Amino acid sequence: MDLRDSYDVVIVGSGPAGAGAARALTGSGLRVLIAERFELPRFKMCSGIVFPSGRKFIADHFGDIPGKVMSSPELVRGNRIYPSIGAPSFDAPFAIFDAAFDAAEGLGAEGLNTSRSELDYWLCAQSDADLVDSCRFDDFELDDREYVVQLQHRDRPVSVRTKFLIGADGAISQVRMTAFPDFDKGIARIPNYEEFYLADIDLEPGWLHIFLDRSITGYFATAFHDDGKIQVVTGAHRQEPVREYFEAFRSHLEAKHGLVVKETLCSHGIGLTDMSAQKNYCLGSDNLLLAGEAGGFLRGGEGITSSLTSGKAAGEAILESVASGKPAIERFRELASEELQTCEMVHERISNAMGFNVFKRPLR
Repeated sequence: MDLRDSYDVVIVGSGPAGAGAARALTGSGLRVLIAERFELPRFKMCSGIVFPSGRKFIADHFGDIPGKVMSSPELVRGNRIYPSIGAPSFDAPFAIFDAAFDAAEGLGAEGLNTSRSELDYWLCAQSDADLVDSCRFDDFELDDREYVVQLQHRDRPVSVRTKFLIGADGAISQVRMTAFPDFDKGIARIPNYEEFYLADIDLEPGWLHIFLDRSITGYFATAFHDDGKIQVVTGAHRQEPVREYFEAFRSHLEAKHGLVVKETLCSHGIGLTDMSAQKNYCLGSDNLLLAGEAGGFLRGGEGITSSLTSGKAAGEAILESVASGKPAIERFRELASEELQTCEMVHERISNAMGFNVFKRPLR
């Protein structure tokens, strides 16, 4: 698809935050661009679990998730927590967080296991935005109250003018770092590393298995059955060696949980931040808005619901800004406040259950 010279709204990122914003703007008559850096459908490092709250949001605003998006096992009951090596595990079904993870009537209290690449692509396709892949955000500048956005589309530089700019490009947001270059100096990054295996393991499918022992993770570690594969992930502080933690975690799974790897299929890395855990948000300014993890929206370790909700708030704030002539950030702060409160409540609940905040663990 060719890019226009100008749009009313440019959304950077085709994840749930970008999809939520685009869906809210659908039917408004505004010309909307979703610029996605990678080729679609693009890979996203994530379990792909849609929590009951996310199921409710998608059912209410997007419709039924199609079968092609689903992975097996289709239903996920919740988290199984392993607080320390040698201590008994305990179950945390999604239903126990009912104040935050309230399923729509008739959907049940389980999460759904999805392919994130297919889920995100489907969500974006439910809008009337121009969805352009291989389109990387590089920079922007202000010109007469419009944003001149510099993009690289299939290795060709392109300038696009827009009245509103939404950064929905994840935790390590290029839009945020461009607009607020000093902000990231005050946040901690949390590198995560994962491998997918064809393997046997003595862990029950249908649960996200979460390990907290400080010898195998600086954050938390997970193992999950996904479409006949085993996904193994751990994280660390930026100052700590995430690959060493990963090797220790894999050795623990082999020794204590019967992991037998037949083939390593792939590996990936990603960076998270402590923005939400520290209540350190960056929502934007004027008519530039930051949604999803770019703005610091995260419900503990679950980002899909917060991204959808904050993306919707960004889209609605723009619609109200068009009608009122006031900067969109004013209304966005109001519309996003409930989701920020939910994020803080979830962090508090998890910290109370664990006895510590996993995002604030001291260096080993």
